[in-house]
Amino acid sequence: MVAVLARPLVQRRARPHPRFVFSNRPLSKEAYANLAARPGWNATSIHVAENVDLNGLIRRPMGRESPWVLFFPGNDATQLATGQKLLEGIRDKHDWGLAVYSYRGFDSSPGAPERDALASDAIQIVDRLLQREQIRPSQLHVVAFSLGGYLAAHVVGQASKIGNKLASLTLLASVENMEMVRSAFRARLAIGDIYEIAPFLSDVPAPVLVIQGAADEAFGCIQGRTIAAQLGSRARYLELPGVGHSALLENENAIVIIREMIEQAIRVP
Repeated sequence: MVAVLARPLVQRRARPHPRFVFSNRPLSKEAYANLAARPGWNATSIHVAENVDLNGLIRRPMGRESPWVLFFPGNDATQLATGQKLLEGIRDKHDWGLAVYSYRGFDSSPGAPERDALASDAIQIVDRLLQREQIRPSQLHVVAFSLGGYLAAHVVGQASKIGNKLASLTLLASVENMEMVRSAFRARLAIGDIYEIAPFLSDVPAPVLVIQGAADEAFGCIQGRTIAAQLGSRARYLELPGVGHSALLENENAIVIIREMIEQAIRVP
């Protein structure tokens, strides 16, 4: 018994990772409906597994050739509301399509978060969005925050490998590696899922924007710097002074920089 209880401690000492508990909580049907009722927005869902439909929000553009921006949220108890607000800020006055989906076990989506399932879901989100909305891969820009960067890098890299290069990737408060657990109690008994982004980065094409808050209290700057260094000339790296982890999502400078990056990617085929 002592050996079983000690095993997670020994494993973590041998290979340390920042550790976090999932911040998922239910979103009421009424609250979800209110988000979907905002001007221009609609509710949408994607079936990814038996009894698992990921709920999301979508804002379709007027033009068929308009760019789209897909957001992969972080470990956020309000993924849809957070994503909707960020996407609206990025869009500003542009006629851009917008989409965000809550992960399994988050907001109004059923199921439980688990690394490999989330990665598989992310692939399906992109595939179904492209098919349903008749979007070319070159029209789709991916923006991700924190935990979502792992999923976004996986998706963008996989798409590139099969010749479906997406338009751009933006990583906010990037996560190079971390451990996610369901609860603090369970973390005493077993190691959680380890999320390491490095295996995906060799397949991620340019252009990539990596933005880090210099006052990031969750990861500091080292993880973002390491990711940018691994991407090399494919990425542009920025640190914003005085900006914390979650505060990056509401930072006007960051939002403007993302918008400008997408505008530049649109101008350069």
